[in-house]
Amino acid sequence: MGPDHLAVYLSNSCNLACSYCYVSVNQGPPVHLSIDALKRSIDYFLEKVDGPSKKITFLGGEPFLNWPLFQDIAVYAREKGGPGIILQTFTNGTLMSAERLEFLERYEVHTTISLDGRKGTNDKHRTYFKNTQRSVFDDVISKIKDLPKDNLGVSLVFTHDTIGDFLGNVDYFYKMGFWRITFNPELYDVWPEEKLEIMRAQLRGLTRYYRLILEKNMRPFQIQILYSIMENAGKNKAGLKWWHDCHNVVLGPEGQFYACDKPLALPIGAAKDQQVGNAGAGMDWDRRGAQYKEAIDYIQERGWGKDETFCPMGVYFYAKEAGKDPEPMLKNFHRVADVFAEGLLELVSELEAHPVFQDIYVNARVV
Repeated sequence: MGPDHLAVYLSNSCNLACSYCYVSVNQGPPVHLSIDALKRSIDYFLEKVDGPSKKITFLGGEPFLNWPLFQDIAVYAREKGGPGIILQTFTNGTLMSAERLEFLERYEVHTTISLDGRKGTNDKHRTYFKNTQRSVFDDVISKIKDLPKDNLGVSLVFTHDTIGDFLGNVDYFYKMGFWRITFNPELYDVWPEEKLEIMRAQLRGLTRYYRLILEKNMRPFQIQILYSIMENAGKNKAGLKWWHDCHNVVLGPEGQFYACDKPLALPIGAAKDQQVGNAGAGMDWDRRGAQYKEAIDYIQERGWGKDETFCPMGVYFYAKEAGKDPEPMLKNFHRVADVFAEGLLELVSELEAHPVFQDIYVNARVV
């Protein structure tokens, strides 16, 4: 175990204002990484961080707002990291074009569009920053509907008020031609019990839906979240506390390294206690470890942490920096995360013997 992933937050600017976004965007003066800071950080990650397989993810804000910078650093990362490194980005899709997709394919940057589903679902929580009447869904679909989907994935966030449309939204994207589809619940949302029951039902429906695709010998889509679900469940079974040492190296838009990405929900510079180095000096590994120990001790002293499927440390870090009590936030996190994990592990249990499932989730390289 140990870090193998550099998560780069290019800026705190975005043309959207999604209600559940965990990054503090469009608050205070715009802040963005310089090309020099980016290059130093990538050099440091490639040279100093151990791991046979490494990945760099470019995030924001919206990473395509400064497209020339994105191009420069993607080319640099590919040339420095070579063919073995995985590059990926998440974009809201409003600035996508055929020319940009061609660049992303040329430099093998795996690209995921953030969309929550069909128009009624998507536009409920994903709105423009300065024009809430304009449809984000309409704009994104007009940009991507005719683009090839081999290098495009889609990522959905569902909340307690959109969970009833989850399976229909997955089906919509599958029929649209996406072969990589991932999804997550809004883990910081306070879910009523009846909504958790709906999540359970929707995930059971997903298992039936996926089984039908396999039985009909149709090309199945990759459920990206299954890779980490299966890996973490395997480590839990082996008695490994995988979440004790985050595999992410997090670089904020002001050039500071963080122990976790969740403090980026606060305005830039507000979470100074979570800063553990910078692009110039590199990572303070002892300080990073001390931050984790504090969170681990708090979580385990309260009886959590035995069979985590999703890392709970970010909840603690965010609550601490925001001046909130971590305990009720962790209780809610586990309520939602446990239902989600149980549903997906049931899917794995029922379908893992299928040879196509094995080819996708066991034999293939994880992106």
